[in-house]
Amino acid sequence: MNDYFENETFNKVSFTSKQLSKTNFDSCVFKNCDFSELHINASEFLECEFIDCNLSNTKLRDSSFKGVHFTNSKLIGINFFEVNPFLLRINFSKCQLNFSSFYQLKMQNFQFVECQIIEVDYTEADLRSSYFEESDLSNSIFEDTNLEKVNFKTAKNFSIDIERNKIKGAIFSKENIEGLLKKYQIFVH
Repeated sequence: MNDYFENETFNKVSFTSKQLSKTNFDSCVFKNCDFSELHINASEFLECEFIDCNLSNTKLRDSSFKGVHFTNSKLIGINFFEVNPFLLRINFSKCQLNFSSFYQLKMQNFQFVECQIIEVDYTEADLRSSYFEESDLSNSIFEDTNLEKVNFKTAKNFSIDIERNKIKGAIFSKENIEGLLKKYQIFVH
C-alpha cells in the first residue's frame, strides 16, 4: 500500500487482512470500510471522515487522528489511549464505542452525538468542555476524570461520583441528575 493518500475516497474496502504502518491519509473519506481487528501503527489521519465503517477491535498504536470525524461507525473494544495524543481531535456521531478505553487521554472539546458508549473507561481522562448529546453512557467509568464544563444535558444512564471527579461547571438536566446521586442511594421522582 502507498505511504500517502490525499483527497481520496475509499468505498467498501476491506482493510482487515492488511496492516497499516507509517501510512498517511490527508482529507480522505472512508465509506462502508472494514478495519476490524486491523493493526494500524504510526499512521496519520488528518481531516478524514469515516462513514458506516467497522473499526471494532482495531489496534491504533502511535497513530494520529487530527480533525477526524466518525459517523454511524462501530469502534467497539478500542484502546484509544494508545493513539498519538499530539493534536488529537476526534468527533463521534451515531457511533458504537462500547467496551473501549480513553484512559488518561486528553480529549478536550470532543463531541459524542447520539452515541452508544456502554462500559467505556474514561478513568483519569481530561474531557473538559466536551459534549455528550443524546448518548447512552451505561456502566461507563468516570474515575479521577476531569469533567469540568462537560455538557451532559441530554446524556443518559451515566453514574458519576462527584467526590472522585472534577465536575465544576458541568451541565446536567433535571431528568438525568440521578446519575450523580446513585452513590448516595438518593432517587429523584
